[in-house]
Amino acid sequence: MTIHTQIRAEDVRRSYAKWAGHYDFTFALFGRRYIRKIVNRLNTELHGHRVLDVGTGTGLSLPYFAPDCEVTGIDLSGDMLARARKRAQRKKLTNVEALLEMDASELEFPDASFDSVMATFVMSVVPDPAKVLQEICRVTRPGGRVYLFNHFEAEEEQTLLAMIERKIAPASRKIGFHSDFSREQLQIQLCELELIDEDHFGPMGMFTLMTLQKPAS
Repeated sequence: MTIHTQIRAEDVRRSYAKWAGHYDFTFALFGRRYIRKIVNRLNTELHGHRVLDVGTGTGLSLPYFAPDCEVTGIDLSGDMLARARKRAQRKKLTNVEALLEMDASELEFPDASFDSVMATFVMSVVPDPAKVLQEICRVTRPGGRVYLFNHFEAEEEQTLLAMIERKIAPASRKIGFHSDFSREQLQIQLCELELIDEDHFGPMGMFTLMTLQKPAS
């Protein structure tokens, strides 16, 4: 396994402090529709009510959760969370239980706290994605599901997508994003999670939704 670029927590905080003010008017232009699809799937497949939204950002996902979901959102960026809290208040989202500033690699929740966990556009912007996935697994209850939506590097090195990824990779620390992030960096084999479904979205299938499940026993 080769890790091509390194991102530090302070890189992420700095990047999103700059992005927070106009995030909804840039990222949301293409990201919102994917987030809505993923939350709708979670709503359909939900076996329980407690949901953790890892990397909730400005709260783009929050209005789409079913009313009977008890949603907790976390993010490393306080600037992004401030906007998420305003969104939840403005839209009167009474099912949003908490929006907390927290490091996803050190979740401050007991084991098996949530029925479902969602992480969209997160794994390629954290310093240690394998540790984040292990923490996600820990707080997911037996039988619960995990929804990871992310860009993974192209498997074929000579494709247009792969060439674009290599071009922007050196700027990873500045933009807070691994363009060359590989699924091997998740180290799923170290977690008590099973891949049960995989779908591809976007131009050139550049985004992947991985649905994982924690064994019931």
